[in-house]
Amino acid sequence: MAMQVDKKAKNKDMDMQLPIEQYIEVDDFFYQKDEIVAPHSSLWGDFNFSLNGILEYEIEQQIYLSPPNYGLWLPPQTAHTSIALDEQITHYICIRIHSSLCGDFASCTKTLSIRPFLRHLVHEILEQKQKGSATADYRHLLQVLVDQLKAAPAYEHYLPQSTHVSLKPLLQQLSNPELFHKSLQQLLNNASMSERHLLRLSQQELQLSLSEWRNRAKILYAITQIRQGKTVKKLAYELGYQHSSSFIEFFKRYTEQTPAQLRDV
Repeated sequence: MAMQVDKKAKNKDMDMQLPIEQYIEVDDFFYQKDEIVAPHSSLWGDFNFSLNGILEYEIEQQIYLSPPNYGLWLPPQTAHTSIALDEQITHYICIRIHSSLCGDFASCTKTLSIRPFLRHLVHEILEQKQKGSATADYRHLLQVLVDQLKAAPAYEHYLPQSTHVSLKPLLQQLSNPELFHKSLQQLLNNASMSERHLLRLSQQELQLSLSEWRNRAKILYAITQIRQGKTVKKLAYELGYQHSSSFIEFFKRYTEQTPAQLRDV
């Protein structure tokens, strides 16, 4: 067993002696609303995230959402298809990682949290790439990118769903924009089972509290509305905030940018 471990470590060291740009590719794409990317898979691992807009993925018969602050890690040979949901053009990033380096990443699909530094890093890599030469600085940026992806917080889903007979209709209400002005307590009062049981059920089925799940649903709605030009004041009112500043604080807490910064991307 010890000899096998040493052999694997040696092979990994040999791989990393090769230029890193041979093992990592960073590309960007632009999608119109409802544009579909046909089902496909890759021998490499894929990390996909949006600089703006939202994509919906179908991966192994499950639906995943990818808003600007969360991306999707797909291991090698993971079949997937996607569709752009935003009314505006969606600017999307695909980072492909050679299968020989994927041992440091999850062996199943994960939702990764995107920090501002990683977004800036990708912008810099794309600018360097346009210059057409693999410099030492460019290679350093790629290595930092890999390290950032390894360290990014990972989740099963951004907005998980449930088919539970009592939870499913409640989630439909919690994600309904016409009901965002109502408090969570008001919606729970009309539920078919006790609040205590629903809260316990949400943790079992979603691994999220109902309040956190609803906040994420609000964020997805807010992103699409901001990109369509809706004013912060009107959107804050729709989401149940009396003051725009409270909504801006909420939005920044989840996306690490203000509505104005998202609109200007």
